[in-house]
Amino acid sequence: MSVQMSWLLRQRHLRLSHRGGPERSAAPITFAQATELTDPSPWLSGGELILTTGLGFDSDGPSLDTYVRTLATAGVACLGFGIGLSHSTIPRNILDAADDVGLPVVEVPYDIPFAAVIRAIMKRISEQEYEQVVRAASVQNRITRAALHGGVDAIVRELALATSTAVALIGRRTESFHPMDASDLVEQAGEIARSIRPSSAPATVSVSEPGRTVSLHSVPITGSAPTFLAIRTTGPMTGVEQILLGHAVSLVTLELEKPTRLRAEQSRLNSLALGLLLDGHLLSALDEHPPSYLADAADDDSAIRVAVVRGPSERIVEALDAQCRLRSRPTFARVTDTGCDLLLRGSDDAAFVARLVDSLPRSVCVGLSSRLPITESPAGLRQATLACAAAGPHDRTVEFSGSMLLASEPVQESLRAMAAMTIAVLAEYDRSHSADLVGSLRAFLEANGHWETAAVRLSVHRHTLRNRITRCEELLAVDLTSARVRAELLLSLLAASSKG
Repeated sequence: MSVQMSWLLRQRHLRLSHRGGPERSAAPITFAQATELTDPSPWLSGGELILTTGLGFDSDGPSLDTYVRTLATAGVACLGFGIGLSHSTIPRNILDAADDVGLPVVEVPYDIPFAAVIRAIMKRISEQEYEQVVRAASVQNRITRAALHGGVDAIVRELALATSTAVALIGRRTESFHPMDASDLVEQAGEIARSIRPSSAPATVSVSEPGRTVSLHSVPITGSAPTFLAIRTTGPMTGVEQILLGHAVSLVTLELEKPTRLRAEQSRLNSLALGLLLDGHLLSALDEHPPSYLADAADDDSAIRVAVVRGPSERIVEALDAQCRLRSRPTFARVTDTGCDLLLRGSDDAAFVARLVDSLPRSVCVGLSSRLPITESPAGLRQATLACAAAGPHDRTVEFSGSMLLASEPVQESLRAMAAMTIAVLAEYDRSHSADLVGSLRAFLEANGHWETAAVRLSVHRHTLRNRITRCEELLAVDLTSARVRAELLLSLLAASSKG
């Protein structure tokens, strides 16, 4: 904020008059200071109105010329000389030097206190600051209204118009600039952004060169590459420009975060719906067609798969949601004590699931149900749970099949007990007689009692195999022509080999 010398001369109550230097100086006066120092330059920053009575100078001394030149070099905007105390008029040396260096000089009457001049200037600067605040508030309202109807592009346009600058938004998710001939600002801002280290990026970065300053303000977008709102000014940003830039950044952040917030809310509702579905509370609503809020969970035939994911729950759901978002599909996930339950489309196979969890730790495993109608989602959950329980230490994805029966711990205990009374007997005989009854019995049972097939697999004559199977029947006191006996022994063999 500043005043011009012309404004100062129009303040009639001060009765100031121009006496030397340029009559129409455009140098802005930003501060007023009274001092009788013969060299105040060490304490000046430029733009001051210096008020003095020349108390330390002779009327015709050469030091007056040096004094004026020192003030001009320090960037003083104007010199106010008070007459009637130490000098009845402004010394000629001051006026000549002022004309020479282009420093405006005004005369302050004896009866006008320097304090009155200072007060007038500072009051006007305060009024300008207040006017700027009022203007900024008005512009903020205009930018907000623009955001409601035009989104990011309207925010960029209104900020550029309000500040008479070039503005650009750069980022992976969006790009916008105004005015239309400011497209080069996108490239300039991009170069600055690429030079910023992400780990230490400040909120605002400014790069200045003669006649131009480009300032970048970070736009915090969740889960996005760095995004910046850039403004190009002719000099350092003013306070009002900083206020308006900060307001625009807030509006842009809200605008770009809308999809993220909406998805988060939709995922929360999907989680609630999935819980009701898997617990069987929605089955009555699925008699004909899935409700609209579950339609995207199934494929075109209303078929689904249920996946049980075992691992750290928060990390899992976050990662799965990110993968689903990349594939432009909703997330139906329910957090559990051991991980999460995930509802997939019936067309999603084990390979798709493997890609979905590829970014997760290797300790995470997935049990996947078979393809089922959405009305059988609870059954899908049971299948997926059984498949997950059957996963080995190195298994990533296990798909449900009929053999999942062996994954049931009570069933495994029963089969291991049966194996201890049957398979263990054959194994002991093999150790004592260097025989292969266990291997022969398994080949026979897996061949469903076909002698030729089993013999070929063992690379023995079928008569040799018959002798071995007969020996098994004698040792176990069973009849292997019975399908039930064969089934029990095969399951025992599988349980025994799983234990081993």
